[in-house]
Amino acid sequence: MIETNKAKQTLEEMLQEANVRFEEPDCVQIWEVFKKFSDIKVNCSDDAMLFQSGVYDFTGEDLFSLGYVRQFIFEVDGEYDHMEQLEITIYFRPNQELEQFEANLWTNDCNSKKEFFHLVENMKEFQIPIEKFIPIEFEIEQEEV
Repeated sequence: MIETNKAKQTLEEMLQEANVRFEEPDCVQIWEVFKKFSDIKVNCSDDAMLFQSGVYDFTGEDLFSLGYVRQFIFEVDGEYDHMEQLEITIYFRPNQELEQFEANLWTNDCNSKKEFFHLVENMKEFQIPIEKFIPIEFEIEQEEV
């Protein structure tokens, strides 16, 4: 089990070990590392995962993004205290085709983590961007939400 303050570092190390290149991100390779990272226990009350895609202005300009998110939920004395999210965001130049691929899927909407991964991998919002378009960059952030 790792502490949440080591989660981002652990994920970054896993990406490095998989030879993921920040300057030429491979969406499938990053997804596979994210799936492996989901098996690492994190010291929190509960956690969930989210896949999201769409055109957003996270960077100050409208870019299409794929987001692989792990959310950590914390309680104190059995009461909700706060949440943190660790997110990999992969950016693409937007175009008319990508603009139609907006989606959100939480593990909480699925019966199991396996079902979540299966559903994401079969979504056109996941498949088409990674099959047809080249990402321009990706980033990893962890913050309290």
